[in-house]
Amino acid sequence: MTDEKISLSEFEVSADTFKALLNRLEEGVCFADQEKKILFWNKAAEKMSGHTEQEVLGKCCSDHILMHLDEHGTILCGDRCPASECLADGRPREFSSSLLHKEGYRVSVYARLLPRRDNSGKIIGIAQVFSDISPRVSMPPKPEDLEQLNLLDLPTELGNRRFLEIYLEARIEEMRKYDLPLGLLFVDIDDLAKVNEAYGHLVGDKVVRIVAKALASNIRFTDVAGRWEEDRFLVILLNAGESKLDVVANKLRLLIQGSGFEVDDSHVGVTITVGSAEARRQDTAASLTDRARKRMQYGKSLGKNRVCSRLRDEF
Repeated sequence: MTDEKISLSEFEVSADTFKALLNRLEEGVCFADQEKKILFWNKAAEKMSGHTEQEVLGKCCSDHILMHLDEHGTILCGDRCPASECLADGRPREFSSSLLHKEGYRVSVYARLLPRRDNSGKIIGIAQVFSDISPRVSMPPKPEDLEQLNLLDLPTELGNRRFLEIYLEARIEEMRKYDLPLGLLFVDIDDLAKVNEAYGHLVGDKVVRIVAKALASNIRFTDVAGRWEEDRFLVILLNAGESKLDVVANKLRLLIQGSGFEVDDSHVGVTITVGSAEARRQDTAASLTDRARKRMQYGKSLGKNRVCSRLRDEF
């Protein structure tokens, strides 16, 4: 039996069909030319970034569209741009990073870059495929359930202070019963009052929502973030000891540090200071929260935009 040869032309599809196929993918897909200007942007890319195709065509990722950051909070545009490296040497790239959503918060993604070549093999651009790898997709219990019980903070769609008090007390009881580590992060938005004074409360409210979204989108499904006060949040982490708390707290701090948005001709940046505390058997929700709060305040006194797991007299 001889092998059948099937002409490539039998598999050719129109540009519209190809575009329709790409728009059905769950991964974001972006095509760019040699100057890294965007030529195509699929529906998943719109959903992940908040930017429509019409808003990004002809622009570069560095034009406040994706603005990838690595795990250390270093921006990957400029000299460290993986797309520039891919265009230069023609080698595919894969990397984890966070991209900047249109609303100003960051989304964790896994990205793959491939060179695009013409029929002669010359590199004419790049294709980027990126997947949302945020470890959390929803908050248990559901926001609508919390709203029915008056336990929802409506502006952020996170649990409110009463919910956090109830939930934390229950987790402390579980910690005592099963002897599993329990951690708490006390998060304070740096200089929110100055933002309100300079730009108004609508801008300040956007900063609050950015922080809320970043916290809720970048913790495990088993963990919970909620709003404690106007500019303060708690993050409750199950089965998390001191070292895990430090890793998560710094990850969240770096993600939020890389957030922000433009107001008129000014850039509104966002940073947080975090106090972390591991629960002790004798703790109550109040004592654990108070210990984390004091560490946060100590971090503020050291210069803000930092994580503090000890007071001066605890070292």
